[in-house]
Formats: sequence, structure tokens, C-alpha cells
Amino acid sequence: MKRNYWIGFLLIICVNSFTISYAQIKTKIPLFIGTYTGQGSNGIYRSWFDSQTGKLYAPELVAKITNPSYIAISANNKYIWSVGEMDSTYCLSSFSIDHMDSLHYINSQTGKGGLSCHIAELQPMRWLGAASYGSGLVTFYPIEANGAIGSLATVDHHWGRVPRAHCILPDPKGRFIYSADLGTDKVLIYTIEQNKLRPFGEIDLPKGVGPRHIDFSPNAKWMAVVNELGSRIIIIRRDTSGAFGVIVHNISTLPAKFKGYNGAAGIHFSTDGRFLYASNRGDNSIVVCSFNEHTGNVKPIQWIRNDINWPRNFTLDPTGKYLIVANQYGNSMVVLKRNPETGLLASMHEVIKLAQPVCLKFLHYSK
Repeated sequence: MKRNYWIGFLLIICVNSFTISYAQIKTKIPLFIGTYTGQGSNGIYRSWFDSQTGKLYAPELVAKITNPSYIAISANNKYIWSVGEMDSTYCLSSFSIDHMDSLHYINSQTGKGGLSCHIAELQPMRWLGAASYGSGLVTFYPIEANGAIGSLATVDHHWGRVPRAHCILPDPKGRFIYSADLGTDKVLIYTIEQNKLRPFGEIDLPKGVGPRHIDFSPNAKWMAVVNELGSRIIIIRRDTSGAFGVIVHNISTLPAKFKGYNGAAGIHFSTDGRFLYASNRGDNSIVVCSFNEHTGNVKPIQWIRNDINWPRNFTLDPTGKYLIVANQYGNSMVVLKRNPETGLLASMHEVIKLAQPVCLKFLHYSK
């Protein structure tokens, strides 16, 4: 009888231990990190983020590759693609993600187009789009059933005095593709018809602002463009064609008293659409803006600078309670606590060292 009692007691302990461990595991989310290599980093890293405590664990190398300055995770969370940024060529690489969130190399494609700096999966045609800053090219590759990158399908050259294609993103409603061009102060619009890229139009922005990155509001009614050279956030609504095309607001990413060089970098909406965040390299801050999804009105409400040094990229965690910043020149990543009600950020002094981190992507939650 005593033996049965002790067996039952031990089973209860084992079950409880497993339950606790499983609960702990569920709170840890894989965060993949793209880096510039050659100064201490060696490729793509994976860290674990605890969404209950805000703890970011030390990163581990999961793919040795040159300058994966931007990475994209597939919509089905099975693959990661990276762009290797080089002076005169680029290298797109594909990796599968296994059940342990490790990466396995599939294949690569190389091409002309220096300083390729942004990639995105384009649904439903299953293409991978790439923007090349150095050449002003946007290129498109088919994605095979196993996640491999196929041969070059189509290409377009941005035209103007100094074309600088800086990002490529699909419209959340699916019909259009947008590419921000820092050199021509335009956002170019494309459609895909019969597996071919077709220019559709362009959005003219104020001269000298230098559009860099784009994000879309969760209700798909608004496009936000962060402009590197002018340090501006520009809000754009759709026109009668259904594409984005009408500028409604244009604000600075900087406080009024700031003097000196600044290059705005990243931009993201909160998942509830009530707040907009952008990063400043120079002021070394994240600017928090309130956002009205009905009117498109945007207003800065906070600048936070704690532990921030050249914030090239950042992301919000899936819970919306934290924002993680990639400090390119600070050689670190910093976790900021976020108040979902007010949108405001607060320092946690949670800083993890890594040489030149420049792109952050959560698995199961990627922008």
C-alpha cells in the first residue's frame, strides 16, 4: 500500500514538473537576428525572448552567412530568407526552420544589384521580392514548394537622378506592391499580372525626405512611410484606384530642439493600430506617436533614449508589452517595456551584447 502511495506521489510531482516546464517554454519566443558580419558577428542568430518577464537570452549563431542585413520569415513560419548585402552583388539565401527552431540551409541565388537591403514574401504568387539600394533595382524570384528560391523571374529598375530602392512590401489587401525609393523621393507602385511585374503608378513625396521603410495600419487603411533624410513620418491613404496615393499627414520624428545629423530608420504600427513607432539614428531614440485609425492623424507623445545607440531596426513582441531595439553601433539589443494602454515605453536596462545587429524578426509574428 505504501509503495502504491509513493508511486502516485512521484507521478504527481513528475506531471507538475512537466506542466511547469511546458508553461515556461510556451512563454519563450524565438527571435531571429540579422547582422553585419566581419566585426564580431558571423551571420543569422537566434535568441529566446520570455514574454512574461521581458528577459532576452544570449543569442546563438544558427546560420553562418555574410552580411544578412535583412531577413524575412514565411507566412507559414516554415522558412527564413535572408539577403546578403554586398557592394556590387547580392545573395539571397533560404533556410528551413525545424521543430527546435534551428535553421537548415536550402539554397541561394546571386545577382547584380549592389547593397540589397530589404526582402519580402509576396502572396499569393509566392514570390520573393528584393530591393537594391546601390543599383535602384527591385527583383523578384519564385519560391518553390520546399522553400527554395527559384531563378530570377522579373526585374524593374527605378529611374531618376539617383535611384535608391530601399524596401519592397505587398499591400495587405493583396493587389499592389510598393517600393520606397530614397533617392527619387517616391514610393513606386506595381501590380502582378500573368506572372509579370507591371508598373502601376507612383507616390510623389516632398523633395529631399528620402523614403526608407513602410508599414501598414492593421485596418489596411493607412500607409506610414518613415523618411531617412528628412526625419519625417508621412501618412498616406488610398485613392480612388484602391492603391495608396494621397498624403494626409507629414510630421517630424525629432523633438523641436534637436540639432545635428539624424537618419530615421524603422517604423511599425502597434497591433491595435493606436500607436506608431519610429527609430532615430543620431538623436538615438525611439519616437512614440499616437495614431487615429479613423482620421490618420499622428502625433508624437514620447522620445525614449535609454540604452539606445544607432537603432537601425526594432520590433514589438507578440504580446505587445515589449519593444526590442537593434543597436547597430551600440553592438547590442535592448528591451523596452511597453504600456499597451498608453503606448509609452520604459527602460528595463535589459541589454544583450551582439556585434552589429540590424534586423529583428519574431517567429509566428513578423513584420
